[in-house]
Amino acid sequence: MKILVTGGSGLVGKYLQQFTDGIFISSKDYDLTNETDVVRMFLTHKPDVVIHLAAKVGGIMENINYPFDYYEQNLLMNTHMIKWSRECKVKKFVGVLSSCIFPDFSDHYPMLEEDLHQGMPTATNFGYGYAKRVMGVHIDIARKQGLNYSYIIPSNLYGEFEHGDANKKHFVGALLEKIYQANKNGDDHITLFGDGTPSRQFTYAKDVAEILDLITIYDVKENLNVTVPENLTIDQMARLALEATNSTHLEIRYDSSKPNGQIRKDISAEKLLNKFPNYEFTPYVEGIKQTYNTLYGQ
Repeated sequence: MKILVTGGSGLVGKYLQQFTDGIFISSKDYDLTNETDVVRMFLTHKPDVVIHLAAKVGGIMENINYPFDYYEQNLLMNTHMIKWSRECKVKKFVGVLSSCIFPDFSDHYPMLEEDLHQGMPTATNFGYGYAKRVMGVHIDIARKQGLNYSYIIPSNLYGEFEHGDANKKHFVGALLEKIYQANKNGDDHITLFGDGTPSRQFTYAKDVAEILDLITIYDVKENLNVTVPENLTIDQMARLALEATNSTHLEIRYDSSKPNGQIRKDISAEKLLNKFPNYEFTPYVEGIKQTYNTLYGQ
């Protein structure tokens, strides 16, 4: 069984290489927004299974400032990948969405897989969110026509292989970068966006990679949320990160002129844990220690 993984050099892709024997593709190999490149990739590698991780991702300000780029580039990549997987008779396709595509507000939490289209995604990730939702619809329709296509919806992620500076990383990656720079420069504080009250689930990306491997091995055919159950406020996560990195001497200051982002968006892992009842997610503090020590040599 030949497995092709897009986004192979990204945050989850790098971890997936530890679990899966496959062909790992990065943007240096093929431009997935270019259909000719995508066709060439499929004809060259002839995969039986596709795990589609590739995406244009970034932090909150990047998504606010460049919604067109995030919508168009993700829409093109996802459409080309699903279309040519079907054309080339790929036996199994697994797409990766994101919990930021869930409704901005819900009448219940945590949200279930079936709640995905019950409201608009948050304005701060609107372009990216809708591009990922469209991929979900595309996959669901393919499955209705008999194809073994499914997707996972991870919560926010962190880990050693997140690229870019603090402005392009998700919250935890940016937080660890700020902690490191403050310690390096002898500063006495770090500054975070908003007021610290929004809550988030942050899952260690290595866990998501392991779940993807299990989905492939056991040929899971249904859509699954993938997340740690714990839902912490931004302030709680920041303070735990200071403890995990031996940086409790740093003060946390909040810049209320910057956006909070979505107030709450926790999702349920019940269906996943019913499928894999013995799976244990990496605790937040343990994952933070591993990530920080690996990145910054502590």
